[in-house]
Amino acid sequence: MGDDKLASQVCWNCKNGKRKCSKGLPACARLLLKCDYDYNLTDANPQNKVASPTSSVEGSSLPSLQTASRLMAALSEHSPRTIRLEANIPSQVLNVLINNGEGVPSVTSNYFRTIDVWLPVIAPEPCLKRLETITLDNNVELASLLLAMFLVTRPPGPKTGAKEMQTPLYFDTKTLYAFMISSGRCSIEIIQAGFLISLYEIGHGMTEAAQITMIVISRLATKTKVRQYRNSSTNIQNTEFGRLWWGIVTLDRYLNQGLTADEIQLLVGTSSDGVPSMELPTDDEAGLPPPISMRTTSGVSASNQPTTRLGPFCRASEAGHFLGQVLDLVAESSYTGQMNEEKSRALDSGLRALAGTLFQRAINGWEECCAAIGLCLSALVLLHERTWILAKDTIGQETRKQAAGMALSSAIRMVIDISRRFHMDLAFIDLPALPLPATYAVYRTTVLYIQLAGDEFQGPEWSSNMESLKSTLGHFGKRWNVGKYYLEVIADEMTNEIERRSRNGDSNLAGAFHKRVKIEATNE
Repeated sequence: MGDDKLASQVCWNCKNGKRKCSKGLPACARLLLKCDYDYNLTDANPQNKVASPTSSVEGSSLPSLQTASRLMAALSEHSPRTIRLEANIPSQVLNVLINNGEGVPSVTSNYFRTIDVWLPVIAPEPCLKRLETITLDNNVELASLLLAMFLVTRPPGPKTGAKEMQTPLYFDTKTLYAFMISSGRCSIEIIQAGFLISLYEIGHGMTEAAQITMIVISRLATKTKVRQYRNSSTNIQNTEFGRLWWGIVTLDRYLNQGLTADEIQLLVGTSSDGVPSMELPTDDEAGLPPPISMRTTSGVSASNQPTTRLGPFCRASEAGHFLGQVLDLVAESSYTGQMNEEKSRALDSGLRALAGTLFQRAINGWEECCAAIGLCLSALVLLHERTWILAKDTIGQETRKQAAGMALSSAIRMVIDISRRFHMDLAFIDLPALPLPATYAVYRTTVLYIQLAGDEFQGPEWSSNMESLKSTLGHFGKRWNVGKYYLEVIADEMTNEIERRSRNGDSNLAGAFHKRVKIEATNE
């Protein structure tokens, strides 16, 4: 440390983990942040030592009842200060990071380089500033958020499934969050932590768990939104909470698109919120980090970049808003038996206009538009798939059936085209920063492409397009494990289609659909 001052004892985190400490002030060499040296030396007695979180990490077990009850007591606002200090939850969280070979600088750097690129729901500078004193302030809520930031940046292994992603780190993060919620706390850090946990769950195929987490954070976010409007706050959509709100709205829409029509239930951003609808965020906020560096197929930096990182997020929020309207129509059709034609035409027009804009921006780099394209194409495919399903089962709807089939074939073609463009730029894409929303559009399109292949099934052009779609999902599966699950479903669908054709021959309906695809492709 040279001439730097040293503490009289090792820091709490190094002592508790039985590691050598440099005793540096304000931070030891291991943690590179402000350390906690203010504790009683009698805590060095093993009988009084606080249990290290590494036992749960290495042992893959949940906390015991005694540990859980003490954690609950430490999180209670009315608990004695000595209990809260003894638990020292922020130090335990830092221990978890250390035992995984990480620290606050590496976790935050990785998070803001990947997730924040397409989902800027955490303001970087205030977050980093608060993290400098996380142990001194005993900031449990921030500790929960830090653990969630670490969790959501963990990529899947080469052969991991949804069960394997339920790691000890996941259970530690989920357990701490559950206790935070049970203690009655409500802050933006708690909502952000829950949001990142739900993103992890959705991205790695834990759909049921994600639905429960989304219910909790949606309620907390709605409560916070009411307070914001009650205080006559303005321009909420462009604040940190506003971006978080639109992140929740978008993720809620993404989660609902995989449900059947009668199961769809939008949790936020609807008239049932009981408060005014929040406007879409705008791409004009000052104080955000500079635009991300993007590259094209030529390897040259793109000249047309968003004014802030908020630009790509604004477009994704707009696409998510469209998807929500489509989901409303689909849910309504579950009891009316038909799609509202006027609303469907308006949504189709708006989505195609947005898709055209996004495809142009894709030239500048996928970081700018990948999430928005995924949500936009998901909405188009869902809209026309539902319309086609209802029309083909209705007698006397031949004209409408044909129009719905052509619209669906056009949406499928758009996904295939964007998949091929994705592969052209693959050398310049940062895989850890790939956004989750693009996966479902490719997956659903691939399934439909199999089911509606007609007489071109396994033909040269069809097979080439299929390989492109599957390869795209494979690349997303390296970041989000649900991509691997989708590939398994697609393999099963292929097997079923081959068996069906061997038993019954080609479906006239599927063949007629494929002819419409070919006609439209020729006209284009």
